[in-house]
Amino acid sequence: MEQAEPRAPVLRSGLEFRPLTGGYVFLYHPEVASQVLDERAAAALKLCRGQALADMMPDVRAAMDYDCTQEEWAGFINQLKDFGIFEGYPKRYPRVRLFDPGPALDFLTHRCRWLFTAPAVVLLFVLLFAGLWLLLSNWGLFVSEVGRITGVYPVPAMLLYYLCFVPIGLLHELGHGVVCRWFGGEVLEVGVRKNNANLYVLSNTSPLSKPSQLIPYFAGGAFLDMFAFFVLVNLWLLWPNFITLMFLLPQALFVLQFSYAMEEGSDLAKIVSQWTGIKEAGGRWAFVKEFRKARPTTKEGRKRAAIYLSTILLQGVAAALLIWSWREPVSVTLWPGFALSIPFWPPLLYLIYRLLRKTIFGLPAFLRRMSARPAGAA
Repeated sequence: MEQAEPRAPVLRSGLEFRPLTGGYVFLYHPEVASQVLDERAAAALKLCRGQALADMMPDVRAAMDYDCTQEEWAGFINQLKDFGIFEGYPKRYPRVRLFDPGPALDFLTHRCRWLFTAPAVVLLFVLLFAGLWLLLSNWGLFVSEVGRITGVYPVPAMLLYYLCFVPIGLLHELGHGVVCRWFGGEVLEVGVRKNNANLYVLSNTSPLSKPSQLIPYFAGGAFLDMFAFFVLVNLWLLWPNFITLMFLLPQALFVLQFSYAMEEGSDLAKIVSQWTGIKEAGGRWAFVKEFRKARPTTKEGRKRAAIYLSTILLQGVAAALLIWSWREPVSVTLWPGFALSIPFWPPLLYLIYRLLRKTIFGLPAFLRRMSARPAGAA
């Protein structure tokens, strides 16, 4: 059952408050989901020593320099309880710290300064287009090998699809981190979200305040994706085998279908928002609804609309290419001695993978929500 809200909260023993730039504080403890908080909120949080909330309020208001109400403070405390910050409240927030990337990123920003120059960015785009040319030049071989391997080993293929994508996803996140560090931000930890198995990088991005800083920050992950894609295509062509293909497959699908998708919160959507000064649309279909309701009248609005519409069209073309390429039935070995001939098998296997992943990693949160429902609720 869900635990009650803390009424006399006590901070977990050993919780570290590490000052950061820009007036923020990093909260760290091995058994806590780390947080970056405003230094005033962190100062107020240090007052949690077992007092009732009502008794804390004068000191809380002084620490925060804000006329905070008891209801606001109780809501803030309740939000933090699942992070494991208070004694008697175990961590339930689905985030697990893996390591501190700071030393590696400091090395890159100090010893490899050429990475942050315009020629390096141009080189990355050249590698991206070279990788695309190599893949499309060998498209028939790629399609046939993916169909053959996923048909013979469907279950291992699903497992390896995720496992092989993990190090590439880590590079993507570290790409954001190294740009953040270059502009004076702080990269505090790399971890994994248990509810969706996605990696994350916890950073203090407060020094990044201008579009000229935020756009490269949001693009940092894509820059490393370009390099990884080029390397993986070449590795597969040089040493064509099950492992090199399974490393290439998720990255190839990501580059062809998802890397430029204008989803809510996607890197490209954030870049376009910073470039045009117009807030994100909330996803491509939200944009379509907005576009149909009223056409943009400003220059910036038209640029934004052109990018959204172009990416939607490109995604449709890429999806059609992938589906058409795997239209022929594939002999799928479901278990030894039993096989079925299934058309569109690789795209279908990918949908099964996404459904299983969402089910497996979303099940704990679903069970917690169900257990928190009051008895007799419909």
